[in-house]
Formats: sequence, C-alpha cells, structure tokens
Amino acid sequence: MAIVFSYRWNRNPSRLLRAFGLSVHSAREEAAFLRALDDAPDDVPGHLCLVMGGFTDGFLGRAYALLGDVHGRLGRGFDIYYREHDEHAGTRRVLRRYGELGRRVVLIGHSWGASSLARDVLPALPHVRTDALITLDPVGLRGPVPLPSVRRWLNVYIPYERAAWSRENNVARLGRPWEYVREADMNRIPSQLRHADALGMFREYGATFLTLALMQRS
Repeated sequence: MAIVFSYRWNRNPSRLLRAFGLSVHSAREEAAFLRALDDAPDDVPGHLCLVMGGFTDGFLGRAYALLGDVHGRLGRGFDIYYREHDEHAGTRRVLRRYGELGRRVVLIGHSWGASSLARDVLPALPHVRTDALITLDPVGLRGPVPLPSVRRWLNVYIPYERAAWSRENNVARLGRPWEYVREADMNRIPSQLRHADALGMFREYGATFLTLALMQRS
C-alpha cells in the first residue's frame, strides 16, 4: 500500500472532481474517485498529464509546483494529476484508463518519482503509448531500462561530480542518482545544479520539450 504523505495537494483534476461530485482528502475518497474514473463514459476523460513527486514531496511540494506551468503549457484539453513516488498501483490504474481510450499521455517525474514512473509504472503497461516522458534528476536503487512505449523521453540530470555538497544534493547522492540515461532520447544538464529545483529544470528544458513532443504527435 502506498504511503501518501499528504492529501492537502489537489491530486486529481478539478473538472473531474466536480463531474463526479467528489473530493479527495483520504484514501477512501481516493478509491471512490478511481472507481468513478473507471465507470465514467468514454467521452469524459480528456488527455492525461500526471506529475509524480519525489520522496517527501507530499510535504515540500517541489514537483507539485510544476502543475501551474504544466497547465499553462497544455491547456484545457488535459486532465492534470499529481501523485507521490510510491503510488504505483493507483498511477497504473489512471494510466491504463486513459491509455485504453487512446488519449495523449504525458508523464513528468522528479527524483524518486521520476524513477518510479520509468521503472515501476511504464514497464507494467507496455501497450499504453506515452507521448512524452520527462524525468527530472531521477534517483532510484534500480537503474533505467528501455521504454519502447514512450515516443519521446527527456532526462534532465545533475552531474554530481560537479554539484555542490548541499543537503538536498547529498540526499540525492545517497538515493543513487541515474545521471545520464542512454535509453532517453535527450539528456540535458540544468544551469543550476540543485536536485530540489524541479520547477527550474522543467522551465529550462521540459516546457519546450513538451510542446515539441505533442506537435510531433499531431
């Protein structure tokens, strides 16, 4: 079972919460939302963007801070979700629902959340096509693997031999950062070598990559 650190963030699209007459402030309400999503008519879900945070993101909101920028970049046609790094089963369930409808799929993860998407979510759903995967300095005990279901993969990473020995960077070092990922289509190094700066990494490289990836799909 996933350990959700906080339900204070808006985890599910407000549009769907209103349509289903639900809120999500507990595990029970989360389960009710997922059942409603499974049972919803096929024309209710839009396209999918899911942002997954790293360890303690439920408290610190580093990946959650991306949601405003992501919404501005993608527009109204996308349902934007937020999940924490260990919510594998629920994330797979959401992804499966949108994938079976043939919707556009965008996944963005930071730190442990990035490695969770690439190692625990996507390999379990090889038939779901993902238009864009953005991993922001992924960290995890297991390394990356090829993801043939992903059309475009951007990996933004910090070269830790050059990065400062700050608390945030040292935590990432202990978690085993992936750094350069040869399986990705594109690898980029951010100008600020700060593991916690998920929003900065996204703004520097992820936003443009996302636009281009969706244009190529069109």
